[in-house]
Amino acid sequence: MAEAAPAEPGINVRQIVELQAEVCYMNVDRTLATWTRTALSLIVFGTVVDRYGLLLTRNHAAHVGTLLAMNPESSIAGLLLVALGVCFAAAAAIRHQAYRRKWIREYDHPGWHGPWLAFVFAAMTIIAGCTLLVVLLVFRG
Repeated sequence: MAEAAPAEPGINVRQIVELQAEVCYMNVDRTLATWTRTALSLIVFGTVVDRYGLLLTRNHAAHVGTLLAMNPESSIAGLLLVALGVCFAAAAAIRHQAYRRKWIREYDHPGWHGPWLAFVFAAMTIIAGCTLLVVLLVFRG
């Protein structure tokens, strides 16, 4: 007589859904980190373009002794890049918080880190970008 195979433990569907939700939450955190990194890159590149005039060359023959004179067009483009970086960081942070609120309503607070960790990095990027934008506008060289 053949013995029956031992019953496998039942799969709790709710646990599977919660694990998938945690993975989705981690993906949203990683996406915010990626957009924050992109925003930081735009801010740094915009600063370099603003201060060193990398986008357009300028004939310096008319201004003897001013080889590092800023190009007005490149300066404007640099400021726009910094502002775009700030906008990217702000949009990503706002979308992250909207998703986080919705996720916590449905599942509960994720226990592996504080609820504001990713958002704080994005907020610091926004503050640093805005401060740099003001500094670049005030000190025009």
